[in-house]
Amino acid sequence: MKKIVLSNGMKVVKTNNSKVYSLSITVGIGHLNEPKLGLAAVCEKVLAPQLNNALAIQGGTITSYLTGCSAEDFEALLAKVAAVLKNPDLSQELVDAAAEDVAQHTRDLAPLPERQWKLCYKHTAFGTSKLVWDLDAYIESVKSLKTEDLEAMVDTYYTGKNIVIGVACDLPLAELKELMEKYFGSIPAGKKQKFEKLEYTGGYTARPAVGDVQTIAIGWDVSSLSNVAEANVLMSMLSGRLERDVAGTGAVREVKIAGYYGMRTLRISIVAPADKDINDFIDIICKNVKRVTTTLASDRRMETSRQRAATEKLAKFSEPQDAAVEAAWQELGRNGMYDVDDRITATFLVSARNVKEIAQDIFFEKPTIVVFGENPYSEEEILAKL
Repeated sequence: MKKIVLSNGMKVVKTNNSKVYSLSITVGIGHLNEPKLGLAAVCEKVLAPQLNNALAIQGGTITSYLTGCSAEDFEALLAKVAAVLKNPDLSQELVDAAAEDVAQHTRDLAPLPERQWKLCYKHTAFGTSKLVWDLDAYIESVKSLKTEDLEAMVDTYYTGKNIVIGVACDLPLAELKELMEKYFGSIPAGKKQKFEKLEYTGGYTARPAVGDVQTIAIGWDVSSLSNVAEANVLMSMLSGRLERDVAGTGAVREVKIAGYYGMRTLRISIVAPADKDINDFIDIICKNVKRVTTTLASDRRMETSRQRAATEKLAKFSEPQDAAVEAAWQELGRNGMYDVDDRITATFLVSARNVKEIAQDIFFEKPTIVVFGENPYSEEEILAKL
């Protein structure tokens, strides 16, 4: 990746040398640091169609707009996007239409099992001080938003020092810099906005199953994790072992970094049919977590896990838009993107002892436990098994 810094402080990251041109605009504002409840979602709905019908992705503290074009239309796309960022249409008519869309989408998602357990997990992991979820209050806030609210947010956050643009193209870096400066350099610099990080609390929440599925999710805070290559191999190892253990049960397992950008957890989850005993799947997770903290993996398991971790990292950064969003978050949240090649090289140097040690560092801390199922183990019973 190559980084360009424009005269107004805006950062541009060239993610891939590609003949298929793509553009991402990532702004340091999301539902976690929005000035009013629902404002980031409504603003995204208003702006995305104007930004070349961009696909919008929300993170806790960022919003990314993804679009693309042919090489011949690239400069025209830059001109269009820059014009919107400088002078977007934030009319009350558009705000009201976006608010209604967000409200309806929220109502539609509310009863879905996956939506419920993931919201519950976030609220349990990070407490409730800034994550109170009240459907009616949220919709009421969304529908009360005015043009002036969006104007104030755009003036504050949609500024040079608070935006990172990701580009995939085959232009020489000097030519790309000239184009980006031409169209985006005159956007007001503003200042980089900070946000108050949530405090990880962890804890235990148990609720009845929703619909025809049950879920167990256990996570640990990794917001300040530094030795990431070891963690990547650990996650690949756990994923492979869980895949084997749930085979034939109808359950689906997932091991991922989850939560909000800036506040990350390593989350292990299993979604199982309602006719199964949820405690059997809790046992599977606890058994595997305990195993990686107490036993060194075999050479064969290490080779497989290292290869899988490296392949996943390569796959992520081979997709221009995925790479652009990750680079933008690193620039906005951590003041610099890590070297992908170095990270992959480090992955192949991870030893079995490294994995055991990082597992102990992560899994000996307080977990977040969320169960949607019938008659699950208590928090004390699960902690004892871990």
